[in-house]
Amino acid sequence: YKRLTFEKGEVLLKEGDNGEFVYLILNGQVEVCKGYSGENPRTIAILGRGNVVGELSLFDGSPHVATVVAVEPTEASAMSRDEFQKMINILDPLMKGIVGMMVSRLRQVVQELLVDKGDVDWADWNN
Repeated sequence: YKRLTFEKGEVLLKEGDNGEFVYLILNGQVEVCKGYSGENPRTIAILGRGNVVGELSLFDGSPHVATVVAVEPTEASAMSRDEFQKMINILDPLMKGIVGMMVSRLRQVVQELLVDKGDVDWADWNN
């Protein structure tokens, strides 16, 4: 895997982009933030050594749910989409299905937890 260094303030993953890498944080810290470029950014988590970011997008092919930014100089090991897919493809089909369901549920929970009470959910307009 590639070993990469990110400076403080450097973006590892951008919300809405398609995933190309999953990162294992080796040293340093990153902020996982929803709405990073907007008027009301919200921190989901601060992660450090041993944590992984970017895996949801590589597993289900959906865009990143949040932006990940280095909050200090950070070193990470990067696994490409192709390498990740090789690992997923060797999973037992049942386990692959279970993990896929968990990814879907996690995305839904993140969306539901981060909707402000003043936000309009147009998918639920008739209730």
